[in-house]
Amino acid sequence: MPFTLPVSVALAAACDGQDRETVPRFYYPPDATEEAEAAIEAAVPSDASIDAVLDATADAEAEAPRVVRALATGSATHPDPLVGGGDHTCVIAGAARAVYCWGANDYGQIGNGKTGLATPAEDVATATKIAVDETGLPFDGAEELALSAWHSCARRGDVLFCWGQRLTGAQAEPPGPNADRTAPRAIGNFDVKRIAAGGPHTCALKSNGKMACFGHSAHNELGRANADDAPCTAPFFYDYNGSATHQCAGTLVEVMFGALAGSTSLAAGETHSCALAGAKVHCWGSATQGKLGRPLAQATELNAQLVVTDPTTLAALDGVSAIANDGARHTCALRSASGTAGAVFCWGPNEIGQLGADPLATPVRAFAAAVPGITGATGLGVADGVSCAVRADATVACWGTDLAALGDGGIASTAVPTPVKGPGGAGLLTSVVAVAPGVRHACALRKDGTVWCWGKNDRGQLGDGTKVDSAYPVKVVGLPLE
Repeated sequence: MPFTLPVSVALAAACDGQDRETVPRFYYPPDATEEAEAAIEAAVPSDASIDAVLDATADAEAEAPRVVRALATGSATHPDPLVGGGDHTCVIAGAARAVYCWGANDYGQIGNGKTGLATPAEDVATATKIAVDETGLPFDGAEELALSAWHSCARRGDVLFCWGQRLTGAQAEPPGPNADRTAPRAIGNFDVKRIAAGGPHTCALKSNGKMACFGHSAHNELGRANADDAPCTAPFFYDYNGSATHQCAGTLVEVMFGALAGSTSLAAGETHSCALAGAKVHCWGSATQGKLGRPLAQATELNAQLVVTDPTTLAALDGVSAIANDGARHTCALRSASGTAGAVFCWGPNEIGQLGADPLATPVRAFAAAVPGITGATGLGVADGVSCAVRADATVACWGTDLAALGDGGIASTAVPTPVKGPGGAGLLTSVVAVAPGVRHACALRKDGTVWCWGKNDRGQLGDGTKVDSAYPVKVVGLPLE
């Protein structure tokens, strides 16, 4: 087990007398007016959708086919080898905006109508189109993706679709030993405009500005008291996050703290959740190892805690344009504020250097701090133990754990942002607009619409038609207009 200091020990001296965010548990603030929300969104655009990045460069890149419009990776580790570790990637591609996936399919998360039943028997090594949804209708027109290790979600208009593992209720249905969902299922009764899938839970920003979550709830990551949900036990939860007891919510649960004015996007971690609202970051759920970015938070928080940059003054992290987590225990934010535009701030556990700091000197950090050496970044991606950023020159740098996931050809972990090399190790991977790391592999979307992946490939997660590991990027095959 990696050594980490309790947040209360690491920060008690610096934070004596300070308090956690104390929004009353059942207080529902009034919704922001449409004019205020529009003003915030205009001032601080969200880059969680790759469409915004591609549209901004459409004129300059008019000659290049817009093959891929969004990219997401779901990946995790688990102490029980019978459960498996996820490792799959999906994209929205082609004129019809279809969803293509590749990699691990142990719980039906590829969406091709098959499941490995917790084995690698149905893994796929090339990009595979999800042809139809659960009702047999064509599945296209997707606008947003959100992947966890064992389930996948996509948004089409204001409708959320999910597929894959069902045990935890992560698809808004009663938890239990149900068969995997191997095709997208529409989740009705609410309209959504942003989505996030983390550990075994999912969150959505509703059209009315409020948030609703469902799935695993043992650490208040759904924004409501765990006691409100029924216990759920199964081998899947083998010592999950060090907890012997688990609850699951199979229904849509609005967070107890109500709407956050100006909310634009969400991020779901392993056992915590975050929202970007008014250019600031708010997190709730498990506060262990500094996950909520606020010193002296309770062990689990029902109320959204404002992420800070100073453990003494509790100055808020502001000017944020994007957040990333994707099932990890740490979180990172991309700042767009004047003077720090393109800086990346991270918080949480740092046992492998995923915060961009020496893990021996800083094993955990309960406040946000800038990653040294990253300026002018235009995008970021996070998985457990690793962080990546798209730099101003359209190259990629990653830091944290390796297993070749850093794309530098080595096997050593590092806290120093390391450039991802080009195919075969020649030069650097260039013309990148988005990056999506997993625990054991990573993928990047280039301006020409192609996708390149590197790292472990035992589950076909590199999408190149083989199961051969690669320390350097290889091109994903099977996408349209190759």
